[in-house]
Amino acid sequence: MFIHHVNGIDWLVITAFEELKTMFIEEAGTIPACFSTASELSLIDQAKRTYGYLPTHSGVITDTGTLQRQGIEEDLNPQLACLVEGRGRVFIYYGGFVAFVDGEQTFITRMD
Repeated sequence: MFIHHVNGIDWLVITAFEELKTMFIEEAGTIPACFSTASELSLIDQAKRTYGYLPTHSGVITDTGTLQRQGIEEDLNPQLACLVEGRGRVFIYYGGFVAFVDGEQTFITRMD
């Protein structure tokens, strides 16, 4: 695991196995520049502004950020994660799935 700092947010790049670290760095992709602590919008609203309509997907996010949903044989572990004080957490998974978690709601979507 290592940290990337983008737009005032520390993103945790999660690498499951150190020997595969290079592969995971490449697969994690670029950190979305749409998220910023300088914006007054919530993280969900920042994503909607950048990507337009965000379809909702059902699922459960565990305390560690694992995405569990019907139709996916295996649970998805996040590849990127961040915590923004007062605005919640964002988890990004392989395949474009993204979960926004705050004290009031969990919003799961897919960004293509």
